[in-house]
Amino acid sequence: MPSPLAPLSRLVGSLLDRSRAAFRRLKPGGGGIAVGVVVVVTFATALGIFGLGAAFDATIDREVTVDNPDRPPESTCEAFGDDDDNSVFAEQCDRPERIDVDVGEELRSATGDYVGYALIGVPIWWVVFALALHGGARLAGGAGSLGDSFAVAAWALAAELARLAAGLAAIWYALASTEVGGTTMEAVSREIVAAISAMQGPLLAASAVVIAVQWVVVVGGLEAYHDLDRGVAGAVAGGFAALGLLIAAV
Repeated sequence: MPSPLAPLSRLVGSLLDRSRAAFRRLKPGGGGIAVGVVVVVTFATALGIFGLGAAFDATIDREVTVDNPDRPPESTCEAFGDDDDNSVFAEQCDRPERIDVDVGEELRSATGDYVGYALIGVPIWWVVFALALHGGARLAGGAGSLGDSFAVAAWALAAELARLAAGLAAIWYALASTEVGGTTMEAVSREIVAAISAMQGPLLAASAVVIAVQWVVVVGGLEAYHDLDRGVAGAVAGGFAALGLLIAAV
């Protein structure tokens, strides 16, 4: 009697064969293409951060009253606010102590501050992953070069574009289906966190699918470039997949 898992096994085997064949069609190492892939992922991630800001601005229609950041502290105004020789302080102290701000616009502005982290963080993550992958392949008896490992890591990183799109879609949906009613920035922040946390299940499922795709990519790359047999390559890639899933679940 055939195993009920036989169709799944054949499907996985076929995907791994295609992954290995795709790497073999590429020039071993594929340095230029690998760098290009990372550049695309980096800028896509930066655009994703802008997209997150746009989601906040488009879905959160709420104003709250906050301390005016352009007004000096009250102690400073008491000391210098009436001093004609300190016209700058006098002008600033005439501004209102509290102002109304649009929460969506404030969050959009705040998310823009993280674009730099994406432009730096994605390449750093690529380097760390490639070095760890190369070390794992070498320990398993792999024969590929460091450049080969960087190429495999780059193509695995490309799958993150799907996770980015799924994350943005889930967050947009969560915010669009939540009516924010907080009267302070802290209260609104708690409501936003609660809304996004409700999407943890779908986000984890999307992460699992992306990690599965990355596993297929890495196994094919290790077979093609490091001459590892499928079982060993699967074990090496499986270790990274398990770590990735653990991080996603935290």
